[in-house]
This record gives sequence, structure tokens and C-alpha cells, in this order.
Amino acid sequence: MSKLRVVDNSELGKRAMAEGKPPKVIHVYNKTGIGKMGDTVLVAVKGEKKKGVLVGLKQNQKSKIPKFDSNNVVLLDETGTPLGTRIHVPIPTVLRTILKQKTYTKGVDYTKILSIASTFV
Repeated sequence: MSKLRVVDNSELGKRAMAEGKPPKVIHVYNKTGIGKMGDTVLVAVKGEKKKGVLVGLKQNQKSKIPKFDSNNVVLLDETGTPLGTRIHVPIPTVLRTILKQKTYTKGVDYTKILSIASTFV
């Protein structure tokens, strides 16, 4: 039940962040149950269940992955495409290689997430 910050410009995410009710993680789609950079998560936001991809985390990561001030997520729709058209915060360049290696999450288009990102760290 970690609280997240929506970093794309989707309407659902903007409304939730403006009202001060950030989304919370319900489930992490991996074997360990602990979310890492690039993992797909199930999120509860404004009474709805949505999928999202973790693009920035507070916890210490492996080397060359920056540590962020908040847990950041990009919301996805049912088909796996991002709800927003732009990501407002810089995302790590290591995320490119991490997302290219992920093949077990079906239905998520990681290339679209990388294409809407404006800056990389």
C-alpha cells in the first residue's frame, strides 16, 4: 500500500494528485512482490483500478540508478498504452535497458512509455 506520485499528464492522475489523494499500490506483478524500477503494478486511484509502471523509486537501487524523492508511476489503460501524452519528470536512462529486457508482462507497450518521456537522467 505504498503511496505513489503520478508523473504523466493523464486526467485521472492530475485529479487524484490535485485532491491530495495519491494512488496506492495494490499488487506488484513480479515473483518477489517488491516493486523495482520498471515493474508493472496494480494501482488504486480515485476508486478505480489501473495498471502502472514504476519509473522512479525512493529506495536504494543498484549502481547507476538514481534515487528519487518520491515513488513515481506512469498510468496505463487496459491495452497497456500510457493514459497521458507526456511525462513531466526526468526518468533514468537505465530504464531503457530494463524495459527492453522485460518480456514477461503481456500487453504493456514499454516503447510508448519511453517515447513520451521528455528528459532522461
